[in-house]
Amino acid sequence: MIKLRRFSTVAQSPNLINAFLRLGEQGKDEQEISRIRAVRLATVWNNTPWMMAANLGNAILTIIVFSAHPASLIINVICGLLIAIAFHTSLSWWRGRENPVRLNASIRGTRNATIYAALLSGLWAMIDIVSFADATASQKQVVIALTVGMTAGGGFALATIPAAAIAFCFMMGLGAAISLMLTPDMIGLYLFGLFVIYSAIIIRASLALCKSLTERVRAKMAALEQRDVINLLLNDFEENAADWLWGTDADMRIEHASPRFCEQLQVPDTLVLGKPIFDALPFAKIGNKSIDGTETREDLQRRLCLKQSFRDMDICVEQAGELAIWSLTAKAVFEPSGAFTGYRGVGRDVTASREARLRIEHLARHDPLTDAGNRVLLGEDLTRAIARHERFGDPFSVLLLDLDRFKQVNDTHGHGGGDELLREVARMLNTLCDETDTLARLGGDEFAILHMSTEGPQSSGHLAARIIERLQRPFTLASGTVQIGVSIGIACAPIDGTGGDQLLRNADLALYRAKSDGRNRFHFFDTSLDASARRRNQIEHELRLALTNDTLTLNFQPLVSAESGKIVCAEALLRWNHTTLGPISPAEFIPIAEETGLITGIGAWVVNQACKLATDWPEDVRVAVNLSPRQFLSAGLLPMIENSLRQNSMAPKRLELEMTESLLMNSAPGVEETLKALRDLGLRIALDDFGTGFSSLSYLRHYRFDKLKIDQSFISDLETNVDSRAIVSSVINLAKELHMSVAAEGIETPGQFELLKQLRCTEIQGYLVGRPMPIDQFEAYLAAESGVDIRLSA
Repeated sequence: MIKLRRFSTVAQSPNLINAFLRLGEQGKDEQEISRIRAVRLATVWNNTPWMMAANLGNAILTIIVFSAHPASLIINVICGLLIAIAFHTSLSWWRGRENPVRLNASIRGTRNATIYAALLSGLWAMIDIVSFADATASQKQVVIALTVGMTAGGGFALATIPAAAIAFCFMMGLGAAISLMLTPDMIGLYLFGLFVIYSAIIIRASLALCKSLTERVRAKMAALEQRDVINLLLNDFEENAADWLWGTDADMRIEHASPRFCEQLQVPDTLVLGKPIFDALPFAKIGNKSIDGTETREDLQRRLCLKQSFRDMDICVEQAGELAIWSLTAKAVFEPSGAFTGYRGVGRDVTASREARLRIEHLARHDPLTDAGNRVLLGEDLTRAIARHERFGDPFSVLLLDLDRFKQVNDTHGHGGGDELLREVARMLNTLCDETDTLARLGGDEFAILHMSTEGPQSSGHLAARIIERLQRPFTLASGTVQIGVSIGIACAPIDGTGGDQLLRNADLALYRAKSDGRNRFHFFDTSLDASARRRNQIEHELRLALTNDTLTLNFQPLVSAESGKIVCAEALLRWNHTTLGPISPAEFIPIAEETGLITGIGAWVVNQACKLATDWPEDVRVAVNLSPRQFLSAGLLPMIENSLRQNSMAPKRLELEMTESLLMNSAPGVEETLKALRDLGLRIALDDFGTGFSSLSYLRHYRFDKLKIDQSFISDLETNVDSRAIVSSVINLAKELHMSVAAEGIETPGQFELLKQLRCTEIQGYLVGRPMPIDQFEAYLAAESGVDIRLSA
C-alpha cells in the first residue's frame, strides 16, 4: 500500500504542475488557447525593456546602499547575477524585436516564463535573507521598499501570465518571510502580514487581467470569423440582391462597382471604374435646384468632401427621359493611422416607396376635401413655432375662423354645394396667407391659421381684416351664387400664452366674443378674463379709493452715518394694507399707479405726509422720498413740493428726493430744468440704484446730484467678490471727487459695514441698521438710537 501511494503522488505531481501553468486557460480548446497564450507572452515580451531597466537600477542601488554591510560580498555577487541577467535578457529582446509576432504559443513558453520569474525573484529574495537581519534602520527601509516595489512591479508586469506572476510573488514572499522571521522584532510579523495582503491583491489582479485579456482575444478571433462570413454574404448580396454596392478611393473615384450597379447605370464596368462618383451618377437636368427634397450633384460632392459617413441620401436621376429617386448610404473608411481611404456604400431605387410614403404622409396631415392641413399638421407646426419662440423669441399667433351662414348654404345648395364652397374658401385662404403660415381645416366650417410674423398682433389683425374683406364677397358655385362672412378669434404668443392648448383655447374664446358681437369681425383674446387681469382691475379700482379711505401708510427705514453710527436720514416707503386683499406689495400696485396716472396724486400725498411726520424729528435727520418718472415730469411737481414744505414748516435741506437712472434716459424736455429748480429750492437730490442697468457717467457730467446710492446687488457679495468690492470702491472715490455723499443699500452683516467704512462710504442703509417700520416704531427707534454708535449695536 505504501508503494501504491508513493506512485500515486509521483503521478499526480506533473498534473498539478501542468494545472498551475495553465491557470486562466480552463474551458477553451487547445487551438484557441494557443492563440491567447501567444498574446499573453507578447504582452510580457513588450514590457521586457522596462522590467530589465528596473532590475538593473535596483541592483545598482542595492550595491551602493549595502556597501558597508557585513554580507556585502554575497549581496554584490547576487546583484551581479541580477545585472548579468538583465543585460542578457535585454540583448535577447533587442535581437528579436524585429521578428514577426507569433500567432500561437505552446505551454513551454509559459513554463519558461514561470521559471525565469522564479529565478529572478529568488535572487531578490536571497538579498532579503542575507541583508535584513544585520541591516541598519535605513538599510531595512530600503530592503522593505525594494521587496514591496519589486513584488508589485513584477507581479503586474507578469500579470498576463498568472503562473509566472504567482511564482514571482511567492518567491519574493518566501524570502521576506525568512528574513522577517530571523528578526526578533514584532514589527517583522506586522510587515509580513501586510506583504501577504499585498501579494494576494497582486495575484487576484493578475487573474482578473488575464481573464480580461482572454476575453478580448476571443472577441477579436470571433470578429475575424464574422468578417469572413460577412465577405461571403456580401458576395452573395452583390450577385442576387436588388441593391447595389459601390466604393471609391480617396479621390472619390469609383474603384469598386457591383454588377447590379453597372446594370442600374446601363453602362459597362469599364466606363464606370476610375470615374468620379458624382460624375458617374445620371443626375436629372434640374440645374442647382432639388426635386421633392432630394439633393443635387453639388450637394453630393460637398457631402463626400466632408469625409463623413451618411445614410439615406436621396438624389433625383434621369434615365431614358424618366425621373427616379435613388437612395445612397456610405461609410467613410480610414486607415489605422487616420488617413482617409475612400467610401464603401450601397444604393437602391426608392422611387415607388418614396411616392407611396409621401402620399401616406400627405393624407395623414391634410384634409382630403380641401387639401388644407388638418389638426395633426397644425399641432406639429404649432409645436415647432413654440420651440422657435422659446429659442429665438419669434412671436406667432393663432387665428380661428368660423364661416357665417354656412348652414344656409348647405340647406339651399346641398352638401355638394357646401363642399365646393369649402374648397373655394380654402383656396382663397391659401392665397391670403404667407408662405410661412399654416392653414388647417379643423372640421365642418372651422379653419385655423398659424401666423408667423415678427410684427406680432398688428400683423395678425391685418391678416384677419383681409380675410374678412375677401370672404364677404360673393362666391360663384356650380349651383349658384352664395354670400357668406367669417368670424375670427386671435390669440398671440407670448401675450396670450405660449402653450399650444392654451393658445387654441384663448383663440376660441376670442372667436366666441367676435360671434357674440355681431359676426363678420375679428376679436383678440381679452386678457381681462384671466384671474391676474381681474385682480389688476380690482387693484386699479381700489387704488383710486385708497387715498380717501386712508389705507395708504408710510414706513421709514433709517440711514446712519458710517463714521458716527448716528441716524442722519430715513427713507419713506409706501405701504398698502387693503381691508379685503390684505397687504399688497409696492412692486404690484406702483406700476399700475404709473400706467393709470394715479401715481401723481399718490406721490403728492407721500411727499406731504413725509414732511408732516418728519417735522418733529431732530434738525439733523433728513427724510428721503422716491420720485417716479411720471411724477417727476408732471407740471405740478414744483408747486406741490413748495406747498408741502410751507404747510409743514419743513426746511428744504431736510427733504431728499431720490430718482432712478431710468428717469434720466427719458429724452423729454425739461429734465435738466426741473432738477435745477429743485436744487434751487434747497432740496437734496439723490441718484438711486446707481450701477444697475443704465449707468452712464454722462449722467454725472450733465446733472448735479448730492448723493449716490449704490444698489444692494453690489453689496450682497461685497465680502467675497473682489469685483464687487472694486466697483463699490470706484463709485465711492468717484462720488468723493464730485463732492457727493455715498449711501450703500442692503447692509446686512457687520463685515459689510466694516468694509464700507474702510472704503469711506458716507451712509449705511439695510437690515443691519434697521428694517422699514411704521412711524411710531421709527420714532421710538430714533429716540433709543440717538447718540448710540452702530458698531456697538452690531
